[in-house]
Amino acid sequence: MEKGNYLITTRPAEKSRQTVVADCFYVKNIPLTRIVENIDINEFKHHIEEYSPDFIVITSSIGSQIFMRAGVSGNFTIMCIGKKTAEPFIDSRFKVLVAKEQNSTGLSTLVSKHATKTSRIALCRSRQHNEILDKYLASNSFAYRCFDLYDIVEVHPPDLEAAVIDQECRGIIITSSMEARSLSKELGSKLNSVQLSKKIFCIGRPTYEAARRLGLNCEATNNESDVDAIIEEISKKHCNSGEWI
Repeated sequence: MEKGNYLITTRPAEKSRQTVVADCFYVKNIPLTRIVENIDINEFKHHIEEYSPDFIVITSSIGSQIFMRAGVSGNFTIMCIGKKTAEPFIDSRFKVLVAKEQNSTGLSTLVSKHATKTSRIALCRSRQHNEILDKYLASNSFAYRCFDLYDIVEVHPPDLEAAVIDQECRGIIITSSMEARSLSKELGSKLNSVQLSKKIFCIGRPTYEAARRLGLNCEATNNESDVDAIIEEISKKHCNSGEWI
């Protein structure tokens, strides 16, 4: 068992793949949500090939993995929210574009640069997606169809509270709006006291804004999709700074 200062990440175990080692802490993942696939792979392959999209938009590495497993064929370009989402396609035959701003707004910009009003766009993501991209596509009269590949459901880890109040816990990294809601509920009345001694980091603007609405004193990170990059960013900014470690 590792000893010393640590940060907690709350992402699903299915997405916990960080490899970066920070200068003054280690990372302990305590999932607040889990991923449940909700599609029949063969049906998904049939329906998306029948739709025959010009562009496939994928918003997570889990979505990329499911898409690749389905073996979808066709003449289309894949648009990814970030580099991790694009990784499964590196050695594939598909043309892949990555959003410069790694969030839904960045995907909207990517669509605006490459798609036309006659393009067919397939959105492949979780059932619990935000509606930023949908609103952009609808308001600009793009033709699109949604393919929900998986559900994200809450879990209630019995070891969360003890890990959070541990003196060696220096902060929490929240990687989705749903995790922010779950964290707020799980900590309940202890939330305010926790925030006096721990830093809470949020991945991306939508998660930050959701956390703030819930009363979380959250610090937004510059990176918006890559947890490895976020850990590195936090390490560079806070380790040996005198602020908290």
